[in-house]
Amino acid sequence: MRFLVCLLLVLSTSLTMLAADEIRPDFAMESDPVLKIPEPVVGFSKKLKPLWLSALARPEADLQRLSADTIAQAHSFGVPELIEAAPLLKKIVTADSTQPVARFAAARALIVLDAKEAASDLFDVSQQHGADLRQLIEPTLAKWDFKPIRSVWQRRLNAKETRHRELLLAIHGLGATADDSAVPLLLSLTQDVQQTSATRLAAARSVGRIRAAELEADAERLSQTKSATIVDRLCAVALLDRHTTEPAQRVLLRLARDLEPSVAAAALTRLNAIDHDLVVPLAEKAMQNDDAPVRQQGVEAFAARPTPERVAVLARLLDDPHPKLRGRVRDALFDLAKKPDLESAVRESATLTLAGEQWRGQEQATLLLGALNHKPAAPRFVNLLESDRGEVMIAAAWGLRKLAVRETLPAIFSKATQQTEALLKNANSTEIELQVAHLFEALGLMQHLPADVLLRRYLPKDSRLGEFSRSAAIWGLGHMHAGRADEPLAVLMVERLTESPAAIPFEFTRVRWASAVSLGRLRATSQVPRMREFLGPAVSPVVTSLAIRWAINEITGELLPNAKPMVISKTGWFLESLDNDD
Repeated sequence: MRFLVCLLLVLSTSLTMLAADEIRPDFAMESDPVLKIPEPVVGFSKKLKPLWLSALARPEADLQRLSADTIAQAHSFGVPELIEAAPLLKKIVTADSTQPVARFAAARALIVLDAKEAASDLFDVSQQHGADLRQLIEPTLAKWDFKPIRSVWQRRLNAKETRHRELLLAIHGLGATADDSAVPLLLSLTQDVQQTSATRLAAARSVGRIRAAELEADAERLSQTKSATIVDRLCAVALLDRHTTEPAQRVLLRLARDLEPSVAAAALTRLNAIDHDLVVPLAEKAMQNDDAPVRQQGVEAFAARPTPERVAVLARLLDDPHPKLRGRVRDALFDLAKKPDLESAVRESATLTLAGEQWRGQEQATLLLGALNHKPAAPRFVNLLESDRGEVMIAAAWGLRKLAVRETLPAIFSKATQQTEALLKNANSTEIELQVAHLFEALGLMQHLPADVLLRRYLPKDSRLGEFSRSAAIWGLGHMHAGRADEPLAVLMVERLTESPAAIPFEFTRVRWASAVSLGRLRATSQVPRMREFLGPAVSPVVTSLAIRWAINEITGELLPNAKPMVISKTGWFLESLDNDD
């Protein structure tokens, strides 16, 4: 079950990759054909809720605690109508005789259920029954904008004996509810050097959240003195979180040049939010900073205000040591290449990086140029198949499949043969297996018939050969022999598809799915009865069922009923009925 759910998630992710604008070495077989996978449905017994409500009404503290915790968890899983537990939960929360552990669990359940009608009761118990309850309840009261608590928070800000974590609760709450009357007190805390750094920063952020004007002078005073600390300067930036005026911009521009990366990154982030043009003069230097968040802001400015010269600067960060940042640069350059005046600059800059010796740059440039279908890069992709970095050798194989340059087929076939021998010698390398899978997709899509014998070696189960390489080989054979009668091949594929699920070792679901798809492409009419029999009246694993239905439609033209979604029965609750049949 866990494997199937993971497979469905992998396939769903691959199908939505383009929507997310993220370039990665995906597999063509995961979206060819396009199979609309129904979302799994989580099933729950109707007998659970009455059972939990009954346990919740019991006087024992452990039963109350366990029931409340279960109701909160079950609501998160999607069990319907659990709001009906709110009256019992409120009773537990407010009763003087309730044990602390049960009260906490009941309060948490009310919060998870979003039971706003319990706000007043939660407020009362949070003030009466200890700091732990306040930590749980007060952020939710702020989210619900429960106004009676504001006066409590303001009193805490004035009281010298207020504990640190409760002071932070009050600061965050007043900021979240945008209580303007609290600004003088919050500003006082921001400027008080006797307070902890956490308190001062929290106060500054709350003030910045509340006000969008009139804080420029306060920010200037905090940041401009010779004795201004890092915390002073961070507080200054936080105060200007919603400010856009020229005086605010001047303060931020000065702080954007700060030698402390955390200050510079915060100021640059705010300036980019106001206007990318403000950051452009600082961007190239920012992209040379040792700190990734500072470099990120330089990237954002140049990506938003691109020129051919700025594209060349951006492309240098394809080799950035921070993986998310170099990925952001790659995707930004892909988008910029859609602009006619920038396309040439993007391709030239990426080609320069591709020719370099740094593996990070090689990987990202390969992904970028592959996504751009830049066919002149094909010879370099062939060279990079030999890289000693798994990321690069996999990207190069994927890139060759994307480019589909027929002149590269002998090299692709040669490398796939070489890596097959490595796998059969117990190389046990995930990187080699994934590279082979991408190479097989390329061989299949370009219908390179000399590779037929090699791909057929992956049809039998062999512990040395993995699910990706085997499924890619089977999928590739389907493309290679599409529309051709090949009865021996069809027999081998249907055996992979219909092998008993109880067989040991089990057959990969991905291999079954690829076999069904390829049978459809082969127009294997003789195997339709076996496919129908394996499909049966019940739904097999959803992805396999969809593939069989697609294949039968391809072969016979018959449109079978849609596959029903997989129903996942959630069990393992602390209290369940012995008879869960509804």
